[in-house]
Amino acid sequence: MQNNNPTLQSLFDEASSSLNCGLVSKKHALKSALGTGYLVSHSFDGLHLEYFQGSFNENTRVAKSSNINALEISFLVQGEKIVQCTKKEMVQSEQEGILYFSNNLKGTIQYYKDLPYRELTVRFYYEFIKKHQLITLFPKLKKYTAANDNCINFSTSFCPRTQEILTDLFTNEYEGLLKRLFLESRVLELVSLQLQQNPNKQAPQSLVKKMYTVKNLIAKSLGEQLSVKELSKRVLLNDTVLKKEFKRVFEVTISEYSQNLRMEKAKELLLHTTKPIYEVSDLVGYKNPTHFSAAFKRFEHLTPKQFRSTYCKV
Repeated sequence: MQNNNPTLQSLFDEASSSLNCGLVSKKHALKSALGTGYLVSHSFDGLHLEYFQGSFNENTRVAKSSNINALEISFLVQGEKIVQCTKKEMVQSEQEGILYFSNNLKGTIQYYKDLPYRELTVRFYYEFIKKHQLITLFPKLKKYTAANDNCINFSTSFCPRTQEILTDLFTNEYEGLLKRLFLESRVLELVSLQLQQNPNKQAPQSLVKKMYTVKNLIAKSLGEQLSVKELSKRVLLNDTVLKKEFKRVFEVTISEYSQNLRMEKAKELLLHTTKPIYEVSDLVGYKNPTHFSAAFKRFEHLTPKQFRSTYCKV
């Protein structure tokens, strides 16, 4: 999937570049057909910072991958995005930071159309890590590996001091050596603050986060067929808002999403197990095998028995 998505950097055209006291600074403008905004980067001695501000005309998904073992922190000051790593998806809301190792990282990030974004990404490479002896922190940072199934828990809310530092980083007008020293000191403080946060502490859920909670509830409860009313109670929303927001975020209704998941799971069970059809029916939330067979035929244009006899490799 990543091969079909552009990188964030490829969406911009370089506007200016400078080198001052070893500090490489670049400014890129978002391609006008895609939206409005800019990307500013600063690099020196194994430290790389990127500041993005702007908005997209359409929902935009970009590839995120790396084969270099770097420590990375994303601070989302404004906006909301979907981060997919390994088999997990998470919502990063504004005023939240994510810290992780980027080695063997393969995933995507989705930005929403017409939503203003302000984001700072800080990347620490080996040279910088060695210089500041950050290697001593690595045992504590093991849980932040991007390949970790728990990557969905990396997100933490900003503390007041983090917000102050980010404001300073966005507004400073230092140049040359003073800018290097300023950036270095501030990002080291950001790392310290981020590590003091509890990644398992749940921040108030945004609407988008609640939609992903609903999506996960459905996927984990295929045998139950949770009603919209029950799902609404789980995420503390009324039925109308839930149905409207789910369709907006995923471009499919709750019923359609649930049905698709059940049918795909049924196909998997029919193809790769010898479970009887009545048991497959029960496992995907149909207590009546006849109703299951009718629903399956509408979805696949074959009855479960016909599907298994046609495609089964067991």
